[in-house]
Amino acid sequence: MVFCVFGALASFFQGEVGIGISGLVIGFLFSPYGLPMIGATVIAFIELINEKIKAL
Repeated sequence: MVFCVFGALASFFQGEVGIGISGLVIGFLFSPYGLPMIGATVIAFIELINEKIKAL
């Protein structure tokens, strides 16, 4: 994750904003915080769909 962040910062300094943003996103996904957060978001979305279906 640290290498992705350093690569993103280097890309920002060189003017490659798109590559820098994608590097930060990839660094977040590989961090210990990123993957559980994505799982929690998916579960919350599925629960929301379930509630909407039950309301019909």
